[in-house]
Amino acid sequence: MTKAKVYWSIVRILGPLIIGLMNTVLLRPEDIGTWKNYVGYAFLVIAVLNTIYLSTQLKKAKK
Repeated sequence: MTKAKVYWSIVRILGPLIIGLMNTVLLRPEDIGTWKNYVGYAFLVIAVLNTIYLSTQLKKAKK
């Protein structure tokens, strides 16, 4: 993979991960159970799926 693709792969992982953590772990106690919490979970799932997908792509590129 080129350096630009690797850079954007990292951004694709870190973006949803940071948003997800801000809406789950760093959420105020009165906002727990609201839509913000569920959006945070969705972003964390997206970050995990992106990580799995991009790691398989890197393994294929190295072969």
